[in-house]
Amino acid sequence: MSEVISLINLKGGVGKTVSSINIAYSFAEFNKKVLIVDADSQGNIATSLGMIADELDNTLCDLIDEAIADGVTEQRVVECIRQVGKVDIIPANSVLAEMDYKVMNAYRREYLLKDIISTIEHLYDYIIIDCPPSLSLIVTNALTASNYVLIPVETQYLSFESLRVMLDTISMIQKKLNRELQIKGIFLTKYQSRTKLSQGIREKVYEIYGKDIKVFEEYIPYSIKAAEQTLYGKSLIELAPDNPVSVAYMNITKELLADEE
Repeated sequence: MSEVISLINLKGGVGKTVSSINIAYSFAEFNKKVLIVDADSQGNIATSLGMIADELDNTLCDLIDEAIADGVTEQRVVECIRQVGKVDIIPANSVLAEMDYKVMNAYRREYLLKDIISTIEHLYDYIIIDCPPSLSLIVTNALTASNYVLIPVETQYLSFESLRVMLDTISMIQKKLNRELQIKGIFLTKYQSRTKLSQGIREKVYEIYGKDIKVFEEYIPYSIKAAEQTLYGKSLIELAPDNPVSVAYMNITKELLADEE
């Protein structure tokens, strides 16, 4: 059985999709079989890996639609999986933005994504869900389907402030829908070691949350190179394995693997 990990932050632009991709490809470097599920209607997983999201068929949107109507089979889910290098993905696109209304009226509406993932989780060591920056039923589905949560926090004030709301949301899911859900940890992104703001946010995260939640010592440094990966349709792990950002993601992945031992 796989471990299902949601990467989530209610603030956009924190490096969530970049983190999902590079942690997934880092796992693959350790010979783990990995699937990324894009649960964000912006379709940034597919776009970042060289596809045009809105031109794709057989996406998560189709699977959710079918899960609402009749349920889905392993064969049908496999038909929606695309292999991109060492990692598989189930893409999403802008159609997913229209799904909340359908999901709202569905039977077992909080468990649709869990039902989809359960059909293929035996095929993978890790399934990573890239969540949208919103409080929506899609996010609820992602957290209900997950074993663990990873929270990337940009070293900016608004991202730090959103952390409290995010943790309250996770707590609600734990109490009402998924008692097995655990927080793997918080890691900082776009960290600029020379700025007082980055240093201050780092200190605050440790001070306020570090006693109860793991805060990774490793942080993701700010780098233009991280944004360039989309230009080439590959992960930074593949493009520039020696880049400080790639090294940081590999180190975080090593910690995740070590936590299992």
